[in-house]
Amino acid sequence: MKTLFLALAVLLVGTALARADDTRLDLSHVERVEISGDAASVRLTARPGGPFQARLVERRSGWLEGAVLRVEARTPSMFEASDCVVELTADLPPDVSVRIDLAAVQARLDGAFAAFDTQARAGDISVVGTVERVDLRGAALRAQLDLGEAAPPAPRAVNLAVGSLDAEVTLPARATVGWQVDAKAALVDTARANDRDGATQIRVSADFLRLSIH
Repeated sequence: MKTLFLALAVLLVGTALARADDTRLDLSHVERVEISGDAASVRLTARPGGPFQARLVERRSGWLEGAVLRVEARTPSMFEASDCVVELTADLPPDVSVRIDLAAVQARLDGAFAAFDTQARAGDISVVGTVERVDLRGAALRAQLDLGEAAPPAPRAVNLAVGSLDAEVTLPARATVGWQVDAKAALVDTARANDRDGATQIRVSADFLRLSIH
């Protein structure tokens, strides 16, 4: 498997933020994206046509290894993560897998993805398009998963394990769906039938949950 690995770090010199910089990488052969570190704003598009490339802002280093794009977003420990935002924008080939492991993240994904796996203490996540499997874990997340594009199949699995979760999931109109919720306090809003054998299975574990399924 080809992997694009991109490492992105932010340094402070004295009390001033290092000068913003950006790098563009050729992502035409990327099959997986991995992002880790403190905090970042991420925008990923995975649709045919190209050009497939990434743009990094506020970074120390970035590189490509095979077919994995890996980003490490770091801020100095003397500052909170919110004091410095690392931005990654990437246009990717369809059907890539994405893994994000950040303390705080704002992620926007648009297109066709094979899998989306995220772990964050706090996050605001939006996915528009198609994805076969979604795994979200964290302390406090807001997630909007618009997976209702008619032509491709619905996702097989949506697994959400979050302390406090506000989530909205939109599926194709004819998709069958089942869900299981384990929460201390939960509000589930949906007009769909809960089909234990449905093509899409949503499993949620949370302390406090608001979930809408369309």
